[in-house]
Amino acid sequence: MEKSSLGKVYHDGEGDIFEEMALFEWENRSATVRALGPVRALTVDKMLFLRKVHEDPSVAFRILQKMSYRIRELDAEVLRMKTE
Repeated sequence: MEKSSLGKVYHDGEGDIFEEMALFEWENRSATVRALGPVRALTVDKMLFLRKVHEDPSVAFRILQKMSYRIRELDAEVLRMKTE
């Protein structure tokens, strides 16, 4: 992760997800995403997501793993900021 004048810059790879929190909440998006190069994006609405989770619960598990990883990164960043 790098910092820019716009905030955090994540360099995620092929098949990664973003804005996954919107699938679990009724809140508006929480981030702006800009691609550094060509991208193919898939939009998934909540009903499709729930149907896929019902068919294959590992879909939700993989998303929760990613969310957990990001929370740990944020925890570490908060701790760094407190100790500066």
